[in-house]
Amino acid sequence: MAGKNQHQGFLFFGTDEGLISDAASSQFSTLTEGTNEFSHEIIEATVSDSDGAASCIRQCIQALCTLPFFPGPKVVWMKNCNFLGDSITAKSATTDEAIQELHRILEGDLGPDISFIISATEFDQRRSFNKFLLKEFKNQSFNKPDISKDGWEDQLATIIENCLKEFQLSITRDAMELLVHRVSESSRQIKSEIQKIDLFLGEDSRQITIEHIQTMVPLTRTGIIFEISRALESKQSNHAIELIDFQLEKGENAVTIMRAAFIPTIRNLVSAKLLCDQYGLRPTNYKEFTSRVNSLPQEIFPMLPLKKDGTPNTWALFSAAQRAGNFKTAHLKKLLSQCAKADKALVSTSFDPRFILHRLAIFAAS
Repeated sequence: MAGKNQHQGFLFFGTDEGLISDAASSQFSTLTEGTNEFSHEIIEATVSDSDGAASCIRQCIQALCTLPFFPGPKVVWMKNCNFLGDSITAKSATTDEAIQELHRILEGDLGPDISFIISATEFDQRRSFNKFLLKEFKNQSFNKPDISKDGWEDQLATIIENCLKEFQLSITRDAMELLVHRVSESSRQIKSEIQKIDLFLGEDSRQITIEHIQTMVPLTRTGIIFEISRALESKQSNHAIELIDFQLEKGENAVTIMRAAFIPTIRNLVSAKLLCDQYGLRPTNYKEFTSRVNSLPQEIFPMLPLKKDGTPNTWALFSAAQRAGNFKTAHLKKLLSQCAKADKALVSTSFDPRFILHRLAIFAAS
């Protein structure tokens, strides 16, 4: 697909298998629409070893080099490829030899009626063949949000919103907030959960509420951390303690609970309280709130939770701002100081971790 045939190559890759599959399937349908279905080939490219990879690649080569049985275009799809990454199978001499053969074929002229689609769930962009694909093929990457980095909630919410549009569903803000923290970062699992709710709602009701999420979407580890945070923000110390005990009994580390639930929650409440009191921000509309925060003087940004790109994490701020009115500024400052002391105690003393977290939850609600 080099040179004049560049438009005939299509590459879809990344860590989100669901989005990759959807995009590649859509491209395949577009290219094959109105043509004879027997002219096209789909080659399943999920393999367990290098022999399987080599066999799959040679099937693709044969398909690309064989004229279609019927006149017209031919589309070859190497589907769900898992040997273009950094695995042992991908780096083996057997796989590499077959890939080099495919590389030579693609650099040649396959003819204007041949199109090649590759969808890959493992893709190392440092490899020479993959660099060739990125240069010569039309390509799109689809990656799961990194939930270890601030700002992942907005990325996940976008995936959810796109899925909701597909099912013609709407969702309340509090339900969206809970759903973001209950589903995994996989678009496939998100779609499965929304499809389940869609079937439950039927045609009469098309809006998802927080009750639907609480009833139908299982509680995950991330979801429990989120609910501890919401309990702290709402001054529901008993509920926070129940959830803390549940996590500790499951083997969760107390330091992890402190640093994933307590510290970010209190930090965000302090930042949100500052924004609401000093800059008159009101958490009534998320888009308007985001616009206002992003237009604030840059010198205030270091005081706010930031995303990887250095912009404010408005998702976390908006959520905190909705509940910051439950607290006085002086109490939040004391609470932040107590968090620091409790965190130090967890890692440097022999005090009961459960007692430390319980006491902090009670102090937050006081």
